[in-house]
Amino acid sequence: MVILTSLIFTKYYFLLTNEYYEPASSDNISKFEADKVFQKRFLIPFTGKILSNQLGISLDRSLKVISSVSVVFLILGFTSLVNIINPTIINKYLCFVVLVPVTWNYMIINSIYHAYDIPSLSFYCICLSLFLRKRYILFYFIFIVGTLNRESTCFITISLVLIAFEFNKYHNNQIYKFTSKSLFLHSSAQFLAWLITTQVINFLIINNPGEVYESTFSMELFLTNMWLGNESWPYLDTDKFFGNPRCFLTLFGGIWIIIPLMWKYINTLNRRYLLLVPIYLTPAFLYANLMESRVYHEINVVLTAVIVSCISNFIEK
Repeated sequence: MVILTSLIFTKYYFLLTNEYYEPASSDNISKFEADKVFQKRFLIPFTGKILSNQLGISLDRSLKVISSVSVVFLILGFTSLVNIINPTIINKYLCFVVLVPVTWNYMIINSIYHAYDIPSLSFYCICLSLFLRKRYILFYFIFIVGTLNRESTCFITISLVLIAFEFNKYHNNQIYKFTSKSLFLHSSAQFLAWLITTQVINFLIINNPGEVYESTFSMELFLTNMWLGNESWPYLDTDKFFGNPRCFLTLFGGIWIIIPLMWKYINTLNRRYLLLVPIYLTPAFLYANLMESRVYHEINVVLTAVIVSCISNFIEK
């Protein structure tokens, strides 16, 4: 079921999206010729290039293979994560709900493909699950590898603090009990590993063109165009629903509405976990084009994990 789902997702993901900007193309990244902001996320294109050379297939096909595997690990990692933060999950198929906002944000109201997008969600889920299960060696290895894919692994550390800090006050699950001291030491180690990895990457790509962070478009102008119904990048055909900026209001497939409607079924841990949303949006407002639906990476997981948890609590009660 998981494998079939990943294959279907990958098929339509590549059909409905494309690489719109040549300096950001996977081919250029794999050859270390892309602009800095994209080149620092080289893991997947570079791995795809190696896979292409070894198997004698095109880079496009190797990226499709990697995407399929990433979706498998996304589903499995998300399932493991949700079962940790809410061990009373009744229906295991609820965990497939994570693909609802992911499909909507990355495929339906978005037409831009970047090879590192979906893998970043997989790394996030797998790392959270490994750490909360105290499989530290594998966790730190995948954490560093994930940082080679995308620098947003720093939100893994923040998520773990939100989830694990004094967790034993709210639940009796022994898997992820942490003392404040051990959590502080691990958080410091993760920050150090993240800082060293990102700085080494920045040093290696210092001669590439462009900037490490992209210049963002005005969100105020975008919201104005949305209100007036005018075209505004990346929605440039107002005659169609998915070409009109107003379709941006359907972000995450609208499933976020479940959170305020079922707030009383969201436990203390999950409410605390939701704090990652404003924390994430703060730097995203400065360094990301928020009108791009694909830039809300880890938030897709956070919202869906809380929603699945509260739906399960509702069914149980």
